[in-house]
Amino acid sequence: MQKDNQPVSLHVKLAILGLAGLAFCGVLIETSMNVTFPTLMQQFSISLNKVQWLTTAYLLLVAATISIAAFIEKRFVFKKIFFWAGLLFIIGVICSALAPNFLILLIGRLIQALSTGLAIPLLITEIMQQIPQKKQGSYMGIGGMVIALAPSLGPTYGGVITQDLSWRLIFWFVLPIGLIAWLIGLSFIEQKSSPSKIPFAWKQFISLILALLSITVAVNNAGIYGWTSIKFYGFLLIAVILLIVFIKLSTNSRQALISILIFKKWEFVCPLLIYFLIQFIQLSLTFLLPNYAQLILKKGVTISGIMLLCGSLISTILQPLTGRMLDSFSVKIPLVIGAFFLITSTISFTIFKRYLSVFLIAALYVIYMIGFSFVFNNSLTYALQKLPLKLISDGNAVFNTLQQYAGSLGTSVASALLANGIGTDGKQSNYTGSRHIFILNFISCAIVVILIFSIQRKKNKYN
Repeated sequence: MQKDNQPVSLHVKLAILGLAGLAFCGVLIETSMNVTFPTLMQQFSISLNKVQWLTTAYLLLVAATISIAAFIEKRFVFKKIFFWAGLLFIIGVICSALAPNFLILLIGRLIQALSTGLAIPLLITEIMQQIPQKKQGSYMGIGGMVIALAPSLGPTYGGVITQDLSWRLIFWFVLPIGLIAWLIGLSFIEQKSSPSKIPFAWKQFISLILALLSITVAVNNAGIYGWTSIKFYGFLLIAVILLIVFIKLSTNSRQALISILIFKKWEFVCPLLIYFLIQFIQLSLTFLLPNYAQLILKKGVTISGIMLLCGSLISTILQPLTGRMLDSFSVKIPLVIGAFFLITSTISFTIFKRYLSVFLIAALYVIYMIGFSFVFNNSLTYALQKLPLKLISDGNAVFNTLQQYAGSLGTSVASALLANGIGTDGKQSNYTGSRHIFILNFISCAIVVILIFSIQRKKNKYN
C-alpha cells in the first residue's frame, strides 16, 4: 500500500481501468441476458426454471472462482492471472454467440464466469495494494462506477438488441471492448507481493462449493416441486452438513482456503452481511422486474430493459461521490443515508405491489439504487480497511464470493417464487409470486438497517 501523500501513478490508473473494463464486460452480458429470458424460453422451448440457470449457474461459478482468489493471487503473478481472465472471456463470448442450443449457450456463459471470477477480485486487490488508504474509498467508488455502469446499461442494451436485432449480438458487440480492456490491463498491471508456492486446499474447496451448489439446487427444486418438498429440505440439510465440514477443515488446516481469522472481527462480519443482503435484493429485483414487465404487464423487451436504466445510471454516477464521503467522514454517514433509501424502496414495492406500472417500477428502482450506492462499495472498503494487509486477499475473496453467490441465490429464489405464482395458462395468479419476492426483499432490507446501526455501536466500542 502506498503512503497517503504519494500520488497514484498513471500505470496504476491504467491497470485499474483495464481490470475494471474486463469486469464491466462480464457484468454487462450477465445483466443483458436477464431480459432475454422470455425470448430464449420460446426459442429453445424451455421453462423459466431452466433458463434462469444462465444467470444462476454463471453467478455460482463466479462465486466458486472468487472463493479461491486469495490462493490464486498468492500463488501466481497478477499478469498471468489477468492473461487467463481475458482469454477465457474471449472463448466464452464466441461460444455463446455461436451457440446452436441452450446447452452450448450455458457452457459459453460458464467459461465467461471463470473470467469474471478472476477479474473482479484482482481489481479490488490492485486498488487495496496500490492506492493510499485515504484515497481507497474514491478509487473503489470509481472502480465500482465502471462495473456499476454495466447493470445500468445491461437491461436496456439487451432489450434493444433482442427486440430489434438478435440476442447473439449482445456477445459480439461486447467482444472488442473486452479485448481492449484485456490489452490495457496486461500492459500496466503491477503487484507489491511476490507469488509463493503454497498447497491448494482441495477438501475445503470441494466442501464449500458443494455446499453453495446444494443451497442453489434446493431453491431451484422449490420452484419445481414446492417449498415443502423433501427435494428442497433434503438439499438444504446436505448444504448445512457440508458447511460444517468446511469450517472444521479450515479450522484444523495449516493452509486454510480462506482464513477463519477474518470472521472473528465484527467490523468485518457486519458489513459483509450488509453487502450480501443488498446484493441479494438487487439481483432479485433485476431478475424479477424485467420479467414482471413482460409476463405480467405484457410490455416489450425494450421497455422492460429501459425501465431500470435511470436507477442504474444514477447509481453509477453516485458511487465515486459516496466513496469520497467514506474518505472524508466516518462510515456512519453514507450507510445511514443509504439505509433510508433502501427501506423506503423495498417497503414501497411491498405496499404498492398491486398497482405497479412501468413508471412506478422505474421510480422505486431509482430510490433503491440511490441507497445501494451509499452502502454497497463503502461496506466493502470499510471492512477491508479493518483487516491487516496479509488478510486483505482473504477478505476480498469472501466479499466477492458472497457478492456473486448472493446474486445467484437472489435469482434462484426470485425464479422459484415467481414460478410458483404463475398458473398453467401462463398468467400470474393474483401476483402471488412477485408479492412474496417483494415481502422477502423488505424483510432482508429491514435486517440491513439493523446491521447498519449495529456496526456503529460496535465501532464506538472498539474505538
